[in-house]
Parts: sequence; structure tokens; C-alpha cells
Amino acid sequence: MSKPPLFDLGRFSIRYQVILLFFLVIVLPFLFIGYFAYSKSVQAIQDVSSVISMEMMDKNARNLDNYLDLVDRAQNDIMYSEEMQNLLSIVPADSLAELEIAAKLIQYSTDLSSNAHAYSVRIFPIEPSRYPTFTHSIYQNVDVEKEEWFRNAEDMKSPFWQLFTPEDNPYLYKEAIISLIKQVYGLGTSQPLGFVAADIKISTLSDYLAPVIMMDRQQVMLIDDRQTIVYHQDPTRIGTPIGDTPLGEHLRKKPGSDVKVTMDGVEYMVTSATLDHNEWKLVSLLPVSVLTRPVSGIEQVSFLFLFFYFALSVLTIAYLTSRFTNPIQKLVQAMRMVERGGRLPRLPQVDRRDEIGWLYHGFDNLVQRIDQLVQDAEKEAKDKKELEFQVLTHQINPHFLYNTLEAIRWKAESRKADDISEMVRSLGNLLRLSLNDGREMSTVEREIEHVKAYVGIQTARQDTTIRVVYLVDEEVMRLPCLRLLFQPLVENAIKHGTRHAGEGGTVKIVVTGRREGSLLHFEIIDNGPGIPEELRATLLSADAKTPNLRKGVGLRNVHERLKIYFGERYGLRIASGEKGGTVIDLTHPVLDE
Repeated sequence: MSKPPLFDLGRFSIRYQVILLFFLVIVLPFLFIGYFAYSKSVQAIQDVSSVISMEMMDKNARNLDNYLDLVDRAQNDIMYSEEMQNLLSIVPADSLAELEIAAKLIQYSTDLSSNAHAYSVRIFPIEPSRYPTFTHSIYQNVDVEKEEWFRNAEDMKSPFWQLFTPEDNPYLYKEAIISLIKQVYGLGTSQPLGFVAADIKISTLSDYLAPVIMMDRQQVMLIDDRQTIVYHQDPTRIGTPIGDTPLGEHLRKKPGSDVKVTMDGVEYMVTSATLDHNEWKLVSLLPVSVLTRPVSGIEQVSFLFLFFYFALSVLTIAYLTSRFTNPIQKLVQAMRMVERGGRLPRLPQVDRRDEIGWLYHGFDNLVQRIDQLVQDAEKEAKDKKELEFQVLTHQINPHFLYNTLEAIRWKAESRKADDISEMVRSLGNLLRLSLNDGREMSTVEREIEHVKAYVGIQTARQDTTIRVVYLVDEEVMRLPCLRLLFQPLVENAIKHGTRHAGEGGTVKIVVTGRREGSLLHFEIIDNGPGIPEELRATLLSADAKTPNLRKGVGLRNVHERLKIYFGERYGLRIASGEKGGTVIDLTHPVLDE
């Protein structure tokens, strides 16, 4: 057995085959070529920009390294100078001595900050509280010893970099600075004498970090070893941590490589370089959209050509569809409708002399012949159903019986035989309601009266107590229904319930009725012995070979009449009750009053 082909166009209609072929031949190749050219152009620009940006970052990193090394060496020279050692070694004996030392420290700090390398120097004695005049003149009322960075300097012993921003102290820091803080030791005693901080303004760093020409929306930043931004063109970003951002994850995994990261919905190309001086990261962020801007013209032209070919394809497909595939599709739909047995369609007349025109004319002639045959068959089936219905519903209906019963009731009343009179009256009502003036349709209310008359007769002639509860909605009572619906079902329930209850027992029957949309649902529920499952399965469909043919004639009669008159979806369903007994569900259509 041969395997089916992997891609079989025969599974699709002609319309979709034409659309698919146009897409494959015209749209797809051009789309592929445009995308290939665009992607290669973008990749080439990104590669060149990445190389240039990496070279710029390396160059700026080297320049900044050289500057930080220069500041570091100058700071070391200051720390071990004789003047610095002498000033920090003096412990003031009184306030006058403290004033003299403070004046010298202030003058010395001022002299050191006047240099050609744009950094300033701050001096902190090991115990600033002993130098109140110096501390107040330099730091106003700030208690330096309580500052976190000062405590860290005492604990760490080794040099470290510290970022200070105006938020830390607006008076001391007019702009953000980074400070290299080192502890000063006595040359002869190796005892700590104080601290020296070399301060570099962030604006000074821009001379080493910012490129000569900044591209649109490009960001250059310097990130310290604590993943905090210490330089950025936007001053509000300085001091911001980047630990859990995509940029922070990238720098921890692949520092120095050029990759793309997405931040705040914008895709950036990242290039970075590491400083040799302190392992800080110099990072450049350039939006990819800025890099691809030069090829936007190519993209626009590609889209224009693509739109043109797409419009041409749509017009061509529209012509082929309206001229060829739509008529064929309509013909196929009509054939499927005929195949499903639905209403035979009539195709619109077409004035065409090609193959499609011949198909339309031939199919229309075929449908007309089938329609005539179907009408003839339906008429024969209707006549047959009417005959079957007359046979099934034919009951003994001589009118003289009714008149005779009335005469008997009159004589019974005249002789004071009230029980006989009442029984004959019920029998007369039963016969009158059964006759229904010769009409096949009755109402739910008349059928309920019919049941009540029948129950009255059965109550009079039996010792068993019969209780019937009627729970039929008021809106259902006036609706029309097929006659002789409920009486055979109640008769069946009484017959089997009487056998089960025995003499002196009680037969309980509940008749319910409700409307559900376009259907009427009635239930006849009794407390009898129930019907075995194997018998229920054949009770409504017994044939000549079934031994139970003579059982359930009344049920089968009602079931067959409903199906013949209204269709297969209507009839009876028999089930057992939850606490015994039998539940007969009758489904009847809602008819116009």
C-alpha cells in the first residue's frame, strides 16, 4: 500500500490552490529576498558599529586608567610627604594649639587641591572630634565620625572608592564626585594618623568617557564593582544600582562582549571595557533602531514593492475567483447539499458557453428531475402515513353507544341507583372525550379530563385506592396536542399498580407537564413494581418475533402515533424511578393554538 504524499494539493479547493500558488511564486520569493537584503544590511552596520564602539571603549578605558593611576600616585606622594606626616602627628594640647593646626590643615588642603589634574584633596585626622575648628570650617556641622564611609575606612584599612552625591550632603557636594580614600600611617610608628580622600568630579570624567560625537539616544556609563552607576550623561541615573537588570546580568556573565539586551522595551547593542585600575566597567548602550536607521530607506522600498506585488496578486486572485472558482464553489456546495439530503437548490441562471456554463445547465436539469421524484415519493409516503395513522387511531366510536349510556344513566337516577348513575356518567364522558367530535387534535386540558373520567371509572370498579396528582403548568393546559395521549399510559400504570398494591392497597400516580422551548414534556410516574430493563428495551419496538408483542400495546400505540404524526424525535421514553416504580417521559411539539 503506497503512502500518501506529504503535501497533496488535491486536498484543497481550486480557490485555495490558486491563492497558494500565487503566494509561492510571487509573494514568498520577493519577501525572502527583501528580508535577506535587509537583515544582511542591518548585520553589517551592527558589526561595523560594534567594532568602532569597542575600539572607542577600549581607548576611553585606557585614558581613564591613566588618569586614575595619576591621581593614585599623586595621593601616595601627599600621604607620605613630611608636611602631611607632621600635621597629622600633632595632637593639640589646648584650643589655641588646635586653632593653629586647623589653619595649617586648611591651607595645606587648599594648596593640594590647586593642581592641573582637576582633582581635589580632603584631609581627615584619625579623631576629627579633636579638631573642631578644622572640622567645622570644612564640613560645617557634619559629624564625620558618624558617617558610614568613615567607619568603613576605619574597618577596611585598605584603599577604596566611594561615590558621593548631592543627596548625601547638598552643602558639601554640589555635584556627584568619586573619592579614592586611603588611610595615612606614621612612617616611624606605623600608627594610623588619618585619611586622605582624592575627589574627582563626575563632570571631569566626561572628558575621558564621553565620545567626541554621541549618537542619538546613546548612553555611556561607568559602573563600579558594586554594580552601581558612578557616571552617566543623565545625572539622575548616578548612584542607581543595576544588579538585577538585563544589563547587570550581561556584565556578570560576558563582560566586554558586544550583545543585545532589552531594557524598558528598547533593544540596545552593548559594548563594554574593563578598567585595569579597579575592575570597573565602562559601558556603551546604543539603540539598535538607531543603527538600523540608515537602511530604513531600503526597508521602505522593499515594502512598497511587496505591497505592489501583493496588490497585483490580490487583483489576479479576485478575477480568477469571481470568474472561475466562485461558480465552481457554488456548484460544489449545491452538490453537497443534495448529498446530505437537504432541500434541493436551484442554481442561478448563467449566460456562459464554456465548461462552467454546461456544468450549471446539466446540474440544474438533474436537480429538477430529482425534485420531481422526491415530491412524488413524499406524497406517497404521506398517503401511507395517513393510512397507518387511521389504522392505529381507529377506535370504536359509534355515537349510539353514547346515547344509550345517557338513557341508562337516566333510568338509574330515576331508580335512585346513584352509584350506577355516576359510573355510567363517567363512562359517557370517557366516550365523549374519546370521540372528540371526530378531530385528531385535542388540547392538554381535554386529555386531562379524559384521564380523570377514566380514573373515576376505575376507582368505582376496584377496591384498590387510586390517587392521581396532576402537576401540569397552566400555560400548557390550553395548548393543542394529539388525542388519546395520557389515558393509555395511566391505564397501564393503574393495571400494573393494582396488581402490585393488592386488595386494599393504594396506587399513586403523578402526571406532570411543562414547556421547554418548542417542546412539551409530560411524565407519568407511578409507584408500581417497575418494568425490568430487558423488557423496557423492546417494549416500544417489539416486532412479530418478540414474545412480549401483546404487552404494552397502549404504550406502543401512543409512541408510534407520535412518531408518525410529528417525526422520529418525538415519542416515549421509559425509565425506572429512583425509589421504584416507572417513569414514562412523553415528548410532544408545541403547536399553534
